[in-house]
Amino acid sequence: MLSFLKKWFGNKSGQERHAAASDPVLDLGPAATPGPSSPKIPKADVHQLMIRATRIRKAKGYHEAVLFLEDLAENYLQENNTALVATVNKLVPYMKKDTELPYPEARQWMENLIKRLPGADPYFLNVHITMAELLETESPGKAIAYLEGFLQEHPPSADTYYPMIRLADFYREQGNRNKAGDYLDQARKWWEGISDRYRLIKMQRRWHHSAALLAYEGESSKDITDFLFHRFMEFALDMARVLDPVQIEEFHKRKDQYYKGERGFAGTTPFEKALETPILSGHRDSLIRNIYGFVFEEMPMILGVPEKQLHFRHGDPESLDEVRQKKLFGSRPFTQHEELEKRIRKIVGL
Repeated sequence: MLSFLKKWFGNKSGQERHAAASDPVLDLGPAATPGPSSPKIPKADVHQLMIRATRIRKAKGYHEAVLFLEDLAENYLQENNTALVATVNKLVPYMKKDTELPYPEARQWMENLIKRLPGADPYFLNVHITMAELLETESPGKAIAYLEGFLQEHPPSADTYYPMIRLADFYREQGNRNKAGDYLDQARKWWEGISDRYRLIKMQRRWHHSAALLAYEGESSKDITDFLFHRFMEFALDMARVLDPVQIEEFHKRKDQYYKGERGFAGTTPFEKALETPILSGHRDSLIRNIYGFVFEEMPMILGVPEKQLHFRHGDPESLDEVRQKKLFGSRPFTQHEELEKRIRKIVGL
């Protein structure tokens, strides 16, 4: 991998390195987090390589970007590096748009990769989601059948949480809301026992995202309010992911993105259409004001971040005990999900 990184970054000028760093960070791969023992390279390197793939695609087309990502994936595979998952997540959508790559060849490449996947780290199982998404090119039924077969071979567990969620999405997209709901119910059971704070928050956020889409496609007034509830829970958990008093500036940066409309639900078609219903008409501004106020100001206190730490600025005085408590925050379990649900249901009026 070192030689691969040097190939792409070793001879760049200072100006080019600065340009790469200014690119927006991409959302890489499935909403899963490798365990502490998982082999990986620094996150910045993964981000920069994905940005490099985007630049190749824009400058030279999908085929050259596919070749670059295949090469990168092979390096990660040989190293048993979990960054393989993010690379394949980037690669398969490019394969589907590569007019120089016949679909059978893309499928064969993925099948060969899966046969060689490392067995020691269950994180690699998330590659099967991307395989299903490639098979969707043939038909949605084949994608569903693939993940159904995968879950027969790998019984539902915390390690197969994201394949269960993706299977629920496939069923929803095919109009089978009952099956989609069944798989979401199965997946939710695996939250219990997850001790890593940010892994659990990420899992719950992904679940509420799918639950919101499922509720949105319903026809009753309850479905509409359920959609808002799950969408607001997804928002709250998105903010909870960056809530850490040691790096409190990240929380405020993301908060500003929501206020500026660079991130979030306000202005999206599902949200605005939901508010057109008679039961919610005229409540748009108050709903946004109430959910923003709760998530940005009240939720941090519920999660254990005092107001002083929430609004801490560099140079403010703090005691040694306050510093110690800040450093311990990230290692504490996330136990406030039910409290957040309760408060957000009240905001939505459920």
